[in-house]
Amino acid sequence: MVSAWFRVGVVSAALLFLGATAALAKTVFLGGSQTAGWKYVGGFPEVVNKGAVSNTTAKILKGLNPVVAMKPEKVFILEGINEIWSPNASILSRYREILRRIRQGSPKTVVFVQSVLPVVNRPDLSNDKIRDLNAGLQALCAEMPGCVYIDLYSHFTVAGALNESLTTDGVHLRPDGYKLWQALIEKYVAMPNDQIQRPEVLAGLAGQQPRTPTAN
Repeated sequence: MVSAWFRVGVVSAALLFLGATAALAKTVFLGGSQTAGWKYVGGFPEVVNKGAVSNTTAKILKGLNPVVAMKPEKVFILEGINEIWSPNASILSRYREILRRIRQGSPKTVVFVQSVLPVVNRPDLSNDKIRDLNAGLQALCAEMPGCVYIDLYSHFTVAGALNESLTTDGVHLRPDGYKLWQALIEKYVAMPNDQIQRPEVLAGLAGQQPRTPTAN
């Protein structure tokens, strides 16, 4: 029979481990398979990556409580492509609730809303609708406290569509796509929140051009 002391010790150790994991979660990534892909290309190893294949804003909402409980310094979100078939107003409503719940449960967390990426050679998906969604995300972020909008879309486009050299199937990214993405957001990941939220710093970041990715 396992002693009560042993059981208490195991539980205590587990709680300590969970506490340490939460304490280390300074930055969390939320999103679909594009975000999950960071786990395989080696970018941002210290980030807690909760990207999942076929994710949606509705699924993110359902799993948001543990993220809020971590009280991370930063949360990066990229979602929308898996639900672009639904009305943009519905997607934006769920984004608003995500932002509201993070703000309510972890007021010091800064949320970075990344624009949905363009697509190419995908007649089932509309870049026009993606652009409209991104305009809504930018406007939403401007009115919500603790939110920073990051324009990825314009840096990935060629002739109004996703640069074909950066994608495997018109949606998902090749390694060079991740290099470009990393160049666009690494400054936000690294910079302290109190600096990022200064208006003059935000203006400077918005005006910077990412470095051009180079082949290995």
